[in-house]
Amino acid sequence: MKLYISVITLLLALVGHSQIIDLSEDQLLRSGNVFLKKFNTTNTEVKGNRFLEEKFQRGSILFSNDKKYDALIRLDIANQKFEIKKDLNAKISSIEIDNSVTVTINNENFKNHSFNINNTNTIGILKECLITENYKLYYYPQKVIEMPNNDGISAPPTGYTKTPQPKWKDTSSYLIFYNGKTYRLPNSHKKMMELSIFDEKLYKKYRKANKLNLKKEESLKKLVSYFNSL
Repeated sequence: MKLYISVITLLLALVGHSQIIDLSEDQLLRSGNVFLKKFNTTNTEVKGNRFLEEKFQRGSILFSNDKKYDALIRLDIANQKFEIKKDLNAKISSIEIDNSVTVTINNENFKNHSFNINNTNTIGILKECLITENYKLYYYPQKVIEMPNNDGISAPPTGYTKTPQPKWKDTSSYLIFYNGKTYRLPNSHKKMMELSIFDEKLYKKYRKANKLNLKKEESLKKLVSYFNSL
């Protein structure tokens, strides 16, 4: 049974402290902005981890009423949730947010967005990379479990084969919101031009004059800034 607790109600009582507090089950309530759930242990049989950064980092939760609360935070990519705790020795709590809440981790802002890619509606947590007048560049962190290919594993002379482990695979991508549409950015320049987000001639000119790397955030930010300035 999922347990929900009103984080806002609890935090507003501690406005002067600006800190996430320990939350208990007897404070059970539902919130319209943030939902806090019991933390479940991870499946240790999967190699790797499901987080953007496994280590907790200093961050904050900012509400639409401009109230901000500090905590140690990490992003659970696979489950599209944040895990928070008051300090290193505190219990871990897993939270879901709505689109009115901004979570900041290591000076990077994350929000829950609803968008459509290839006629498929998606809700996901995006990292804000660059917001301009015409373009919005986001990083969409994603991970999936990749199952091992047993057909490609040969048994040793003893006849004993260790069962291969499934692993977390990074399938993250960059997105551009432009003219009311959402585009998932490819890694190839040919496919990028096929999206028709940018003028083809100007794109080729920019690419030739700059070391454009479609896998690097800073490179994409410079590209977006250039076309926004035209």
